[in-house]
Amino acid sequence: MLSMHLKQLFRKPIRTVLYILVLVLLTAFFCTSLNLYMDSQHNLQLANDTYTTIAIMELYADVDSRGNIINDVTKTEDYAGYHALTVYGYDLEPIITAPSVKKYELRARYGAFSEDNIAVRYNDKKQAVPICSEDIIRFKIVPEHQKEAEADKEWNDVEFVDDGRYRIGTESWEDSGIFFSRKYNLDIVESAINVYEYEKRPIIFSVQLGRIYIDEPLTDTNSLMPSADYADKPDCIILEPNTEYIASITHLSDDSSTFNAASGLYKIQIFTIARDELFRNEYYYYSIGRTEDVDWNYPYEQPFWIYEYDELKSKPEMLKKYEQIARAYYINSRSFGVMTTNDLTGIPAFHLGNMFIPEGRMITEEEYASGAKVCMISTDLAKLQGWNVGDKIDFSFYEYNNFVNATIWGSRLSPHYTYTDPDHFFDNGEYEIVGVYNVRPLTGTSAVSASAVSVPWNTIYIPEKSLENAPAEEDRPVTGALLTIWLENGKIEPFIERMNELGITGAKQGDYEARFTFYDQGYSRIQPSLEALSGTAELLLILSSSLLVIAALLLAFFYAQSQKQSIGTMRLLGCSKARAFAAVMLSAFIIAVSGALIGAAIGHALTAGVGESIMASANQTPEEFLAFSAYLAESTQVEVEFALGADAKVSLLTCLAALGLFIAGTLVFVLRYLGKGPRELLPRAGE
Repeated sequence: MLSMHLKQLFRKPIRTVLYILVLVLLTAFFCTSLNLYMDSQHNLQLANDTYTTIAIMELYADVDSRGNIINDVTKTEDYAGYHALTVYGYDLEPIITAPSVKKYELRARYGAFSEDNIAVRYNDKKQAVPICSEDIIRFKIVPEHQKEAEADKEWNDVEFVDDGRYRIGTESWEDSGIFFSRKYNLDIVESAINVYEYEKRPIIFSVQLGRIYIDEPLTDTNSLMPSADYADKPDCIILEPNTEYIASITHLSDDSSTFNAASGLYKIQIFTIARDELFRNEYYYYSIGRTEDVDWNYPYEQPFWIYEYDELKSKPEMLKKYEQIARAYYINSRSFGVMTTNDLTGIPAFHLGNMFIPEGRMITEEEYASGAKVCMISTDLAKLQGWNVGDKIDFSFYEYNNFVNATIWGSRLSPHYTYTDPDHFFDNGEYEIVGVYNVRPLTGTSAVSASAVSVPWNTIYIPEKSLENAPAEEDRPVTGALLTIWLENGKIEPFIERMNELGITGAKQGDYEARFTFYDQGYSRIQPSLEALSGTAELLLILSSSLLVIAALLLAFFYAQSQKQSIGTMRLLGCSKARAFAAVMLSAFIIAVSGALIGAAIGHALTAGVGESIMASANQTPEEFLAFSAYLAESTQVEVEFALGADAKVSLLTCLAALGLFIAGTLVFVLRYLGKGPRELLPRAGE
């Protein structure tokens, strides 16, 4: 009876093939759409896990030369232009609480004093020389050491006076130029920085004395010259032989200087006696056609550049100033630039792929969270200082006012310790070097954040929580080099719309304009394709699954209806319900398996091609935002292999789903027919 029923099934091959064909189409459609949907979800998650979008903000305004905002540029004489500024006290709350913002970091930078390490750099000859070029020295000129100097006829701007004293300057001071120099053999008594290499013989220095300005004339109170004896030569300084002097020196020459890394001593042959570089008021300086710089002025109470040491000892207040200046120079000579961070990947250069770790490792999440005293340094700094991964360095931290990331000062952080009594350190600790980073040349950056993406070569990164007594965040300056804002991927436009609504972007008189540069590691390039794949796959899945359920049940109904008479006939011929049920369901199973397997195989094969076609049609190159205050900068694209093929497990699942729906529907209708009498299943007369 079973074999006869199977033969009857294939006596109507067109109907059987039609059932199978419909199941093939339903299963193939559902298999392709489900695989595409699973691919799209996987790709979206992979993109979110792989790509990171950050925003760098610069604040612009019309300012005067001191960086003060100008309310009306038409009514000011000191207009310096429309500049990016370093701003203290800026309210970040409306920005960092925007819906698209995931997190933010306002990094801090400090000076770090290390007693045992002189901070050095490369000069033009690629020699290591100290960064600090100022000092306070005590010295003597010894007459018996001057024979070589007196015989040197080339130097005619310094006069050896008949009474054995040495005069620096000439009668025609203003006409002769700014600097006058002469070689002397000096006996160095003491140095504040204490980096000079001492030998048995005196060191030869070329002493350059800076011009004495008209508003600071030499008098009996601030000069070493007896005015009564040299009234006709007011603009010169007389150096007495065998007399100890204390002087402020600067501009230590690189040309003939050497540094002994083993001893930590520095041999300098040329310096300038000039006003000290600490007793001054620093401020940001702006001008037309020039970026942010640092300038300074000198207060009236600044001490004079050079004194007889015995004379200065009789002026305790002035001597204390010199001692404080000397202490500050000592600290500056051993100061390094430190930047705190909670996430090194937020550093723009690291995010762009320009910063990498050739040695050691990055600071870990656990170390950020616990405030571990660890640090990362650059390869240049490691080489210059002789530091290695695993070394531990004692640092004492201090604040300094002006921060310039890379526009001046030789592209380095320049901590500037000003003298205080006692020392003004807010924290200290021993830090272990865990990693060494290097930075490739930057390319494809927008002008808005050119300084922000720079990494000064002497930057030392430490966890923010490793400092327990650091100043509050609201006291930190806001600038592109210090502020990073993390956004949800693909949410740049909503963020800009929110900033426009709040009035944070857009030029305005008498206020700041925030300009944003976004770096998304190439997410914006693949975002349209991912969204197209996701949207299309979701729509296809809804359509195919609905169609599969409806069509499979209808197909089961029509198949069961076609078997109604066969069931009645088998029952009349004495076939049991069980055998009749088995015969009908076996035929249904053959149809279902054939259709579902073939359909799943076709859908599996079509998935990759359909997915690629959808993504290719949506691929586009993003353009700059129309808003003047927002830019999507070129950045290093992260290479990600997205899933576009079918998963065998997913395809098998679609096969089972189609098979199950058809079998389940057939089962319901067949059981309904088995519950009736055999004659009720046979066609009546006239039907």
